[in-house]
Amino acid sequence: MTTALPVAPHTDAAPSGLGRTLLEKDELDMAPEDAAGLQWLDALATPLWLLRPDGLTVWLNGAARALIGLEHDAPAAAVRVSLSSRFPAALEQAAAGRTVDARATVHAPLTLPLEVDLRLVPAPRPSGLILAEAPADSGARQEMMRLNEQLIALSYAYPDIRFELLRDGTILDFAAASPGDLNVPAERFLAHRVQEVLPDPAAGMLAAALGRLNEGQTVIGLDFSLPPPSGSAGDTKFFEARLVALPDSDRVMCSIRNVTERVEAERAARRAHHLLSDAIECITEGFVLYDAQDRLVLCNGRYRELFSANTDLITPGASFEEVLRGGVERGVYRVPDGDLEGWVERRIEQHRGAGPPMEMELHDGRWIRIEEWRTYEGGTVGIRADITDLKAREAELSAARDEAEQANQRKSDYVHHLSHELRTPLNAVLGFAQIIHDEMMGPNNPRYREYAGQIAAAGVYMLDLINNLLDLARIEAGRMDLHEEACNLSLLVDLTFGMMQPRACEAAVTLCMEIPDDLPSLHGDASQIRQMLTNLIGNAIKFSPPKDGCVRVRAELTEDGGIALTVADNGIGMRPEQIPVALDAFGQVHGRNQGQNNQGRDRAAERGSGLGLPLTRALIALHGGTFHIDSRLGAGTTVRLTFPPCRVGGGMQRP
Repeated sequence: MTTALPVAPHTDAAPSGLGRTLLEKDELDMAPEDAAGLQWLDALATPLWLLRPDGLTVWLNGAARALIGLEHDAPAAAVRVSLSSRFPAALEQAAAGRTVDARATVHAPLTLPLEVDLRLVPAPRPSGLILAEAPADSGARQEMMRLNEQLIALSYAYPDIRFELLRDGTILDFAAASPGDLNVPAERFLAHRVQEVLPDPAAGMLAAALGRLNEGQTVIGLDFSLPPPSGSAGDTKFFEARLVALPDSDRVMCSIRNVTERVEAERAARRAHHLLSDAIECITEGFVLYDAQDRLVLCNGRYRELFSANTDLITPGASFEEVLRGGVERGVYRVPDGDLEGWVERRIEQHRGAGPPMEMELHDGRWIRIEEWRTYEGGTVGIRADITDLKAREAELSAARDEAEQANQRKSDYVHHLSHELRTPLNAVLGFAQIIHDEMMGPNNPRYREYAGQIAAAGVYMLDLINNLLDLARIEAGRMDLHEEACNLSLLVDLTFGMMQPRACEAAVTLCMEIPDDLPSLHGDASQIRQMLTNLIGNAIKFSPPKDGCVRVRAELTEDGGIALTVADNGIGMRPEQIPVALDAFGQVHGRNQGQNNQGRDRAAERGSGLGLPLTRALIALHGGTFHIDSRLGAGTTVRLTFPPCRVGGGMQRP
């Protein structure tokens, strides 16, 4: 359209605004009323220029300034309009009075050249000037062109490959910083369908996505990978694609981004994570990690096994306090009665402070060693080790240490008793021998014979003591041999009674034997069986009451086919707590002179060394049997020797 210059009414007022600026700078030779008329054009939305035939601008309104980005105070003469080569004489034709449409480039300081369509008409006044008018949509079209250029520039600046497609996949346009990423020459991207250009599997996936867009979807995202071209040594590439259907159009915008580096980095991170997870899972101890907020991040299977009753609470995100209190409520930990809350608070404080290692007992008797450390980010990493076996070994070592200390004490007592037992009869031997040697009671004194008997008795006692000690030592060392044969228990008991009868008569003790005639023979060492009988019968005689004392020896078959040999007396007996003492070497439950039959005498034959019962127990164990003693104070003692079934019959029965 053509805009006519309005004619302003005459006024004496001085022109203001742009007109005043032009007049003051004497850029135009026009009447004041002409300059004042330009003020009405300044407010129009249509960009307007007043040009000289050489293209120099003498005036432009606010819309023209905004279009080219010219500062408000910049002089109009700084703007120049040049026509394209297709319209070289357009300005001259307009100056001659014709209306001309032409393509022009506007040059202004500090702005980029701007191409715009202009309509050129002669200005009504002042004469010789040309009025240039941009069409009403020229600014919007120019802005769209500028945005389009920026979009194209941004397309090349970003790594995505962008396609403009029709709904059937035909490529209308594309922009790519690296077209070779898709292993396709760039010239194939135009005038072809995208599903025909791209290799599989991308082609099939994009074709399926286009079909879904045609069915009504508006946005589709997908991932695909492309193998290297045949014969190429490259690696597989990975891509993300996004298709957007443009509304009110049959076009589709498709962007494809090469995410190979990201995928490989993610894969490397996953591999590292799996490697770390596998390593943590292979740890024999329980492993747990809490973040800076004390929330559980991860733990291994061993940790869950140690606290299996609490597994449902051991989940990522659960706080340490929640897991701990849940375990306490379920009885996982052994907590002191009456101190539950204090125990929980101390454990939380120890956890948050990552203090020294601690040991904790679980309710099922297991022991757990806990070690915790703070991470750089403020989290907590912990190790839980099952030390139940270690605790058991510590207890065993402690018991062994106590036993060794007791054994050492017993050894000291043993040596003390042994020296005492040997020194007492030896002193008697030396004393009586000296008396006889010196004839201190005169020559051929009848008492010398009694002293010689005392010397002989003391010698027999010491010999028996030494033999018993040697037998015990050989048994403990595993060097005692058995000379086995079929033994008749009735005969062995009868022989033992014959040997012990003088002592029994002197103590007024009755010896009784209760052995069935049809009792099978016993396969064993006859001398050792007699030794066991001698020890038991001798003890029974010594501690039986005089005159009405009775020692009873009984033999019978057991339910499992073995033979039980029992020696019982009605003597002074023992309290239950004294029995272990009696079974210890040199154990003396009663004083040396407490035997009722001693009658105040300390004869060597009637003294006890304390080795009889321990030696008997060792000998029956050597035969594979068992030893049991039952005694009550004032009611007598019963010792039961049980031989296994394999020793009953004509000969030793091997399994």
